[in-house]
Amino acid sequence: MRRFILGMAFVIVSCGATFPVRAEVDKIIHVCDGKLGMCPEFRPRVDAPDGWVRNEAASLKYGASMFVPVGKKFGKAEAIIYARGSYNKDRTGLAQWVAGSDRNWTATSDANAKITALPSINPKVIINRYDNPSLKDQPIEVIAHYADLDKDGNSYVVQLVISGLNETAVLAAVPLLDKMIARALIP
Repeated sequence: MRRFILGMAFVIVSCGATFPVRAEVDKIIHVCDGKLGMCPEFRPRVDAPDGWVRNEAASLKYGASMFVPVGKKFGKAEAIIYARGSYNKDRTGLAQWVAGSDRNWTATSDANAKITALPSINPKVIINRYDNPSLKDQPIEVIAHYADLDKDGNSYVVQLVISGLNETAVLAAVPLLDKMIARALIP
């Protein structure tokens, strides 16, 4: 009997190793804010970094997991972190998806806006810094992009974003972004 149990444990572990691990994205449907009908939201499963908490009201309002430092209010924090998922219906490769998103951002940004590639602790994650000095609320953001799947095999691009009022606050939170990436089960 003991051999049978050990053998079954080995089979389960072996089978689990053949399936891709994924961080997963939850599909949430809610009433659209100020509109008739239902709106989809794709919320990546990520935990609040140490010293931060999820702000549920802001998460529902903005359709993303919104995090603020412990003791800070959403509108008063110098920096926030949020995680959002975008459905990738065509399964566009991550680099191509990010390049298209960056083109759209550049087209709608000030002439002084710029994008700078940053190093990533995971080769499956693309991290960029976005500077747009003309914006009052989000003049600087650092965004980590990675591909993910939900339990049904649907494809998403997840963005972990640090957004802030100033460079000092955003750059101080970048190590938290690295920790969130390290904890994510990126396929």
